[in-house]
Amino acid sequence: MNYKDNIYKLLSHGERVMLECKKAQRCVPNSLWDTYSAFANTYGGTILLGVVEHMEEQDKSKRFEIVGVEDADKIRKDLWNTVNSREKVNVNLLRDEDVQTVDIDGKSIVVINVPRAEATMRPIYINNNLSQGTFKRNHEGDYHCTEQELKMMLRDANEAGNDRLILE
Repeated sequence: MNYKDNIYKLLSHGERVMLECKKAQRCVPNSLWDTYSAFANTYGGTILLGVVEHMEEQDKSKRFEIVGVEDADKIRKDLWNTVNSREKVNVNLLRDEDVQTVDIDGKSIVVINVPRAEATMRPIYINNNLSQGTFKRNHEGDYHCTEQELKMMLRDANEAGNDRLILE
């Protein structure tokens, strides 16, 4: 199965906990960073840039339109510059192979595979704001983490946490 078939297969199930589509024709949308944080803090997931979801369409086979991005190289460069900026994201989890450009019928789609962050690295947050910049993924949406969820992530990230003690 090639990359084009994989994208059509992903889209056939619709947006969900591990898939997000963004139109992003000219630039990296600001909302991408909420999704990056949410995927990293939840299960990981795939972001497709250059795909529009028509919410009113009931038929899932017609719900997504591949519009492509105008300049995939520029979008990828902007993505890398931003994800490596401590001003935007506290940790870059992406490797080169996690960001690909795929041609579908003459239209360029940027595919970003965001891995789940290790427990010791979470929470992954944006805009230098732990309390307002930490997201989780539920169903097909990105949601701010509660104070309790933040406390749990911080506890689990602690190397000296009580979860790693060997009981006699």
